[in-house]
Amino acid sequence: MLYVCNEKFERLGYIGNFSYLLWRKKYGPGSEAELHVDVTPKNIELLKKGNIIFRQDDDEAMYIYYRQFDDSNGVDQLVIKCFSLTRWTDRRILWRQYDFYTTPELIMRQLINETMVSPADPTRKIAQVQLATVRNIGKAIQQQISYKQVFEVCENLCTTHDIGMRCLFDGRTLKYDFYEGTDRTINQSLNPRIILSKNRSNLLKRTYEDADNDLKTTALIGGAGEGPARKMASIGASIAGLNRREIFIDAREISDTRDGDGEQIPIPDGEYNNLLVAKGKEKIAEYTEFIGFDCELDVTKENTKYNEDFFLGDLVTIKDDDLGILMNSRVMQADEVFQEDGKSIYVTVGKSVPTLPQAIKRMVK
Repeated sequence: MLYVCNEKFERLGYIGNFSYLLWRKKYGPGSEAELHVDVTPKNIELLKKGNIIFRQDDDEAMYIYYRQFDDSNGVDQLVIKCFSLTRWTDRRILWRQYDFYTTPELIMRQLINETMVSPADPTRKIAQVQLATVRNIGKAIQQQISYKQVFEVCENLCTTHDIGMRCLFDGRTLKYDFYEGTDRTINQSLNPRIILSKNRSNLLKRTYEDADNDLKTTALIGGAGEGPARKMASIGASIAGLNRREIFIDAREISDTRDGDGEQIPIPDGEYNNLLVAKGKEKIAEYTEFIGFDCELDVTKENTKYNEDFFLGDLVTIKDDDLGILMNSRVMQADEVFQEDGKSIYVTVGKSVPTLPQAIKRMVK
């Protein structure tokens, strides 16, 4: 059953019958859903753009951004698409330059607090948004960020530093939470181990892919200045021969000055170099070798049940004797698909090869 509320979290009703529901959760701020229901006055009224759908057995909640009325299969269907409430962060931008030396978690918390939770301008406040308890995860980084969407900043930091972002919603309150998954691989003994394998009969189907056509290992990063005076930095410069794959990263957006008591003061060269290196690491993280394992879980098997024995963001072991694969990687996405014939669960472990729209978005950023 799906419950529906408005943007003020006032309960409007519920959806008891649907022909299809995709509940896609990602280890980052990009979770989404798709729902197909019959066209009825009740469904049309409940499932308006901006309204929120949620489940009692899941902390995630999704707001409706798209509706389509479709009768191509001979039956009137209402198709809706939703984004996680974490995507409300794309409604705010940074209105100034920030210079950080702290953890990615604290960077994201500060930006959300200053743009949504407790902004200086009360018109920017989103009263529904709170922050969950700080977890103190990750290591301190040097980072300069300015004039970007808060969602884009969170997405980049989560990807670069392997951090999860989710909403915790109970039907009345919403909290943004940053977290790390639990290590459940064969390389540790503190937690029960999760091994996903057709040989263990806990998978129904699996697809493995790896690709390195986009891989970049070495970056030249260009910062402030023009011509010979332009400030430059590099990463991966010691890699040689065919293993060296170069890219230029234009980081002119990284200013070599900062505000100090109302006037711009120069950033020391060593500190500025660190800022360029941080920008280079963020960008080159988009050009990794992609190794992904998509699989359909056997939901009847004990000890390897999603959301009971392991969760989104956990590190698990993939073993495939036929392909000679033994790898430990993170559960990056989990799809729960509800149809009239039952429920299926698909998980993506590792990073999948980017789709064409994702590749284009990366090129134009």
